[in-house]
Amino acid sequence: MDGETDSRDERSSISEEAGHFFRYMAEFVEFTDDDIKAIRASALIIEKHIPNIISNFYVNLLKHPQTRKFFLNKDGALDAEYLQLRMYHQTNFWRRAAGAKFDDEFAGFVDYVGRAHTSRGADKHIYIHEQYVIGMVGFVQNAIIEALILELDEFDKDLEYQAIKAWNKICIILLEMLSRAYRLEAGPDRLQELLPINKNEILEMSVESYEKSVGIHREYDYENFFVAFESEIPEGERRIIEAHGISIGVFHHQGNWHAIRNSCLHRGGPVATGKLVDDQIICPWHGYTYDLTSGRLIMDPSARLEVYDVILEEGKVFVRVPETYIFLNNLSQGNLPLPDLSVMEIPEKKLNENEFYLRDIPTGGIRLIQFNSHRVAVYNVSGKFYATSEECTHAGGPLSEGVLKENEVVCPWHDSCFNVITGAVTCPPADEPLKTYQVIINGDIGRIEIAS
Repeated sequence: MDGETDSRDERSSISEEAGHFFRYMAEFVEFTDDDIKAIRASALIIEKHIPNIISNFYVNLLKHPQTRKFFLNKDGALDAEYLQLRMYHQTNFWRRAAGAKFDDEFAGFVDYVGRAHTSRGADKHIYIHEQYVIGMVGFVQNAIIEALILELDEFDKDLEYQAIKAWNKICIILLEMLSRAYRLEAGPDRLQELLPINKNEILEMSVESYEKSVGIHREYDYENFFVAFESEIPEGERRIIEAHGISIGVFHHQGNWHAIRNSCLHRGGPVATGKLVDDQIICPWHGYTYDLTSGRLIMDPSARLEVYDVILEEGKVFVRVPETYIFLNNLSQGNLPLPDLSVMEIPEKKLNENEFYLRDIPTGGIRLIQFNSHRVAVYNVSGKFYATSEECTHAGGPLSEGVLKENEVVCPWHDSCFNVITGAVTCPPADEPLKTYQVIINGDIGRIEIAS
């Protein structure tokens, strides 16, 4: 437990320090609330163009031998799976920027991304020269401006101007935050001739990465794949299997069954073989930590491992696995047509009043959920979600506007404190506990259950 506390304190300290730097740079470039509003107002436009932007960026990376080398297998062939993972992370990076929630957690995330490209990152064998990080921001910044002009020039000149100005400012801040992670370059970088690239294949990979990021899933045929008899995987144990070329970890954990893909998002490490602490699984290669129940990456909740349904039938354990899983196989046969990005829509499941998206409540965050006559505060405590009545029992203060410190919420009116897990009072002036509610997690959606 001491190690977990130290790690959490270290992450909190890094986020606070990064947040201070972010605010300093925001003030320096005069990044205002109006700029934040302009980014939010243009977010859907940027979302629409992200697949093309990311695709074009990686086409450029793969042209150059000095950057292409990071995406090759030992035999010199393109590591398509790793390339798509990097696309997935890149997509999440710019989607978070478009979300315009520029708090300490976001700043800590950007700081982490910057360090991951240097010799101080988790993988000491990977060092990305600073000029390529600068180039990435510049490339995407220019592409965003072009998208805004294309979509807004004839329809909303004012928003076009405000959004371009705002995106220029945030890209300057992001560039400074990423660049500050560097100290000395690893060595000289020699230029080489450009290489030919299949743009359609890269675009298809980028589109699927984007679809995965926003929760769109392509239609697959599924198969229930036999794992073992229940008695062969007792409580607290796991089994690693392979199904259709996919390595999957199947866990019997705290009375429930979970299955995750056994391939870390960082470098494909055997994450399912790692140490399991509470509900968090730690990759043995570089320490990347995931929530076992949802597959979410703790450092970046918008990224996640793929999870699979576990089915129990007559004492047998099965996992539900797509039969045609790796889309690149179909792509090579010409079976997957490229979508028309100009008319692409992003379907979003319509939530019930008592439901919420997990991504909308970051770690340490609080959200008010109102349905029927209920006002419920939902809390994200280190990736686990809890819910209590929203009004403080002292004077009715709005707890959703309070501060969450680990598992304790502080009322913004008179500083009453409550344990959000049990509802118990932890400091006066309140003397009555909060009512608690059950939170049910289903994929990326949470639901508040009211006892009948």
